[in-house]
Amino acid sequence: MCGIVGYIGNRTASEILLKGLKRLKYRGYDSCGIGIIDNNKLIIKKSVGKVEEVAKKEDFLEVNGYGGIGHSRWATHGGITKENAHPHTDCKGELCVVHNGIISNYKELRDMLIKKGHVFKSQTDTEVIPHLIEEELKKYENPSEEDYINAVKNTIKKLDGTYALLILNKNFPNLLIGLRNESPLILGVKEDECFLGSDISAFLEWTKEIIPLEDGDMVVLRKESNNNDKDKDKTKNKNNNVIISYTIYNNNENITDRREKTIIEWDIESAEKGGYEHFMLKEIMEEPEVIKNSSKICNDEIKELAKALHNYDKVYIIAMGTSLHASMVAEYWFSKLNKLIIPCDSSEFLIKGIVDENTLVIGITQSGETYDTIKAIKYAKEKGAKTATIVNVLGSTATREADITIMMGSGIEISVCATKTYMSQLMILYRLFIEYGEVIGKDMSIYRKELENIPEYIKEVINEKERENIKNISKNLAAKNYLFISKGINLPNALEGALKFKEITYLHAEGMSSGFLKHGTISLIDENMDTVALVPPSNSNLFNSIISNIEEIKARNGKVVGVSPVNIDIVDYLIKIPDVMEEVSPFVYAPACQLLAYYKAVELGRDVDKPRGLAKSVTVE
Repeated sequence: MCGIVGYIGNRTASEILLKGLKRLKYRGYDSCGIGIIDNNKLIIKKSVGKVEEVAKKEDFLEVNGYGGIGHSRWATHGGITKENAHPHTDCKGELCVVHNGIISNYKELRDMLIKKGHVFKSQTDTEVIPHLIEEELKKYENPSEEDYINAVKNTIKKLDGTYALLILNKNFPNLLIGLRNESPLILGVKEDECFLGSDISAFLEWTKEIIPLEDGDMVVLRKESNNNDKDKDKTKNKNNNVIISYTIYNNNENITDRREKTIIEWDIESAEKGGYEHFMLKEIMEEPEVIKNSSKICNDEIKELAKALHNYDKVYIIAMGTSLHASMVAEYWFSKLNKLIIPCDSSEFLIKGIVDENTLVIGITQSGETYDTIKAIKYAKEKGAKTATIVNVLGSTATREADITIMMGSGIEISVCATKTYMSQLMILYRLFIEYGEVIGKDMSIYRKELENIPEYIKEVINEKERENIKNISKNLAAKNYLFISKGINLPNALEGALKFKEITYLHAEGMSSGFLKHGTISLIDENMDTVALVPPSNSNLFNSIISNIEEIKARNGKVVGVSPVNIDIVDYLIKIPDVMEEVSPFVYAPACQLLAYYKAVELGRDVDKPRGLAKSVTVE
């Protein structure tokens, strides 16, 4: 996800925006830009590079003006170019927009606007927004403030997807508009100025008084010399009688009084982490939002890949580590459609992969630079195979090598331990499963309906009550060795749970099928070997089987943590998760395992975000 910041007040906006972007650079760093109204001119400065580099090269601070918007980009639509950097403008260059989120219907909107004569400068989904507002404003001969605000409201009705938006218009220099839908946007208020940001760190240096906006909110910030409108909340500059006011609407209704101010006592470092102790926990807590983004991104590309799946009998998904576990979940999904997908360790693919022009090879790599996966994709291309990649970094090597690129839509992940990117990968693969089913004529409506429910299921797992339960469980785990067991579609989550646990706790952990226990491993069960059992949903025919395996462990005095949708008396500790249909259950078991690893690592005093000996991206053999 990208970083956005907006300001209106009595100080030079460029200074505020630059400092805000520096605070937000952990959210996006491939390009950045600002838009400021200075002497009735809209000035845009933007380029590719890190914030400090671009600000110096483009001389952000030379711009005066008291209202502006800024953006640091994490590319999802369009390459990493100056043209694709934000802000984006309309044809006349009169208004500009910065955007965090995904506009899923942008292609049809873009086509419609081009037919009406609009000229686009970028390949982004965002650029349709200023052009849509421009088109709406054509309805008025001499648009007033109210007309302009209505034009923005009408534009938003046309958008499908997620967004936090800031909009600036040189014809209305005393207005700054912000909108939120499933992407965070926070209003900061002070005596004689107001701020907007994708998170609090963007403006915490100047105010700790905030109003978190909610989905469907539209906030209008005004700078005026005098105002007696009782519906607006005002802050007044005692020195020059300038009033900064804000009005919050939802569904065209003024709901300003319903959004309460909150005083934040965080420091800057805490603000960047959303008030959480570590980035890993913040990123786990972002998973519902990330899943919403990943459920909307790259519709056309996923449809294209689904058709390719139908055209190729031999299909591999190649990946390493966490990404490999996501591909193993996909193997189970596609087996329900009688489609054989072979998940393969990228480092072994050159050894055992049987590849020719009748083969489809899908690489999954968060960074797009994973050495073994890149090497395997290149090998597949040399053999004439069709290639695709599911990736989180646009412009990375993987995106340049593959025939089809699908972005994950998770935004930057700071913690070395992959959490929200794993969930993004699962969502992309789940959507691919749905699209493929529809390509071959299956009724996938029951699965498609769950796309909207999955974020809510995840919220049940990571709510405060369950987090506290998991935290307490972690304190009672004293063993040095751990087994993570499951069956069926959540066997990959047992492997992933063990990987998470060992990489940040530094305790030995391994994942396996519970059926494999009797084939040797059960001899290790004692007071030094605890077990985490991922119990299938109650509607699964595997439920009773894994309960039997747990009983075998208990018969040998083993301690068991159950991750289950139903109460199980035989386990020592229970992590309760929602009882969902088996096909979507990987989305609820994963965060439970992530939190268990996190709290155990914290209890042991580990460096959670930067575990020893590990890097975020493995770019060497």
